[in-house]
Amino acid sequence: MDYFLAICQGLGIALAIGALAGATGPQGGTSAVLEWAAAAAAAIAAALSMSIDDQSIIGGIVVGAVGGWLAARVISSIVFGAAKRAEGGFGAVGFIVSLAALALAGLSILLPPVSLVALLALAWLAIARRRRAQRKHEGLRILR
Repeated sequence: MDYFLAICQGLGIALAIGALAGATGPQGGTSAVLEWAAAAAAAIAAALSMSIDDQSIIGGIVVGAVGGWLAARVISSIVFGAAKRAEGGFGAVGFIVSLAALALAGLSILLPPVSLVALLALAWLAIARRRRAQRKHEGLRILR
């Protein structure tokens, strides 16, 4: 059970780092360098959080890298879309997302299973955005 909680803590920290990278990085889609940097930073954070508990860190590195990459990719597109609709700039939206990411990191340290809920919510957002994009261009595909 301790190993599971340690992986959940590492995942929460990795998701927070990925969300920070996605919220403050280049808008309109992340660059490959930013995605890999977020994945590497998330893996390092997951490894550090797991080494505190003296657990095996391989699972944390893998889960952290995947979670950080996914968070950076999804959050970047969400922040870009929200800022474009609000016409208020990227600063305010990115700041709010950054605060939420820091809150997620803190909560995942205190209540580790919170990171699983955050991962499921992030996956749901990614799937919903993809479906919405496919429906948006559905009419154009019918005309072919």
